[in-house]
Amino acid sequence: MSRAAAGRVVVRRATLAEIVALRHAELRPGLARDTARFDGDEDPQTRHFAAFLSGDPAPAGCASFMARPWCDEPAYQLRGMATRAALVRQGIGSALLASVESAVRADTAVRILWCHARLAALPFYRHVAWEVVSDVFDIPSVGPHHTMV
Repeated sequence: MSRAAAGRVVVRRATLAEIVALRHAELRPGLARDTARFDGDEDPQTRHFAAFLSGDPAPAGCASFMARPWCDEPAYQLRGMATRAALVRQGIGSALLASVESAVRADTAVRILWCHARLAALPFYRHVAWEVVSDVFDIPSVGPHHTMV
């Protein structure tokens, strides 16, 4: 974690209502707000998380993990990970993902985590040791992605 984020980031479970505005602003700008709600958001196994900076009630970052198999194995899919644009590259996303990965693995027997990552996010995911496992593919209205584990 960077010095900018050290000591000021608190990661906790969150509600969808707490994170949907951040998802919309960062992942679906210009689209209808409902596009920031995903199939599986309301599933009881889905875990939503938010990172907060001390003194700021609005989430600085968010991530959701949904129970979705990977190659017929039990797994969780990371969806809707975002950091407020003004706070990118301050260690918030790394702190959030490390905390969330630990929480999901501590609460479940699942060991496989995967996601569809935008091309612009590949350096971040590689930095936190996720690996590309697919060719590039397009998600309509969102853009090119790779699958990562």
